[in-house]
Amino acid sequence: MNKRLIRKLLITFFLVAMVFLSYSKLLDSVAEEYTEQGIERSLIVFAISRSLNGVISVAQGTEVALSPAGVGLTFAPGQILDPVNDLIERFSWVVMVSGASLGIQRLFLEITSSLLVSGFLSLFILLYLLKIWAVFNYENTQFFPVSFLKTGLILLVFIRFSVPVIALLNEGLYLSYLQPQYTEAKVQLVNASDQIKSINESTHGNIDKSNDGMMEQVSHWLDQTKQSLDIEKQMDSLKLAVSDMSHQVINLIVIFVVQTIIFPLLFLWLLVQSAKGIMRRFSI
Repeated sequence: MNKRLIRKLLITFFLVAMVFLSYSKLLDSVAEEYTEQGIERSLIVFAISRSLNGVISVAQGTEVALSPAGVGLTFAPGQILDPVNDLIERFSWVVMVSGASLGIQRLFLEITSSLLVSGFLSLFILLYLLKIWAVFNYENTQFFPVSFLKTGLILLVFIRFSVPVIALLNEGLYLSYLQPQYTEAKVQLVNASDQIKSINESTHGNIDKSNDGMMEQVSHWLDQTKQSLDIEKQMDSLKLAVSDMSHQVINLIVIFVVQTIIFPLLFLWLLVQSAKGIMRRFSI
C-alpha cells in the first residue's frame, strides 16, 4: 500500500467523520450546555452586582448620630463604600456585555449546526471524495474547478465546527483555571452584600428618647453606648470588606473578559490560521 493510497484513506475517514459529527450534533449538544452554563453564571453575577449596587445606594444615604455620655459620634457607612460604588456599576456593565457575548455565541452555534450548513458540507465532501477516488474527473473543468471545491470544503468545515470547538476549549480552560476564582469571588460578594444589608438595618433602628424619664434616659444612654461600640466594630469590619470586595470585583472582571472575549478571539484566530495552513497544503 503506497503513501498516496494511505493518504486517501485517511482523508476519507476524516471527511466521513465530519459528516457523522455534523448530523449527530455530539459536539453541538455539549457546546450548547457549556454556553448555557456561561450565560447562567453571567446572570447570577449580574444579579449579585445589582443587589450590591442597591444596598450601597441605601448605605450612602445613611448617617447615624449617637451621643453616649454626651459625646457626639457620627457614623456614615456610605462614605466607606463610595470608592467601590463606581466600580460595582461598571462591573455590572462588564457582566452584561459578557452575557451578551455568550448569547451571540449561542446564536452562532444554532446557525452553524443547522441542517442547511450540514447539507452543504455533505455535498462538498461527497464531491471531493468522488474527485480523489477518480470516480469523476473534473480537474480542468471551468464550471466547477477543483480549487473552488477544496476552498469551499475547508470553509464549510471551519464554519460548521469552529463555534462548538471554541465553546469546548473555552469551557475547558474555565474549568481548569478560572472556576476556583469565580466561586470564591461570588461567595465573597454575596457575603459583602449581606454585611452591608445588616449594617443598613442596624443603623435605621435609632430613635430619639430625649423626653423620657431618668431611668429611661439611663437605659437609653447604655443602649447608645453599646450600639456605638457595635457600629464602630461594624465600620472597621466594613472597611476590610470593601478592600476585599474591590479585589474580588477585579477578579471577576478579569474572568469574564478573558472567558467571553479574549479566549474566543484567540481560539478563532488560531482556527483561522489553521484553516489557512490547511488550504495551502490540502491537496492529493
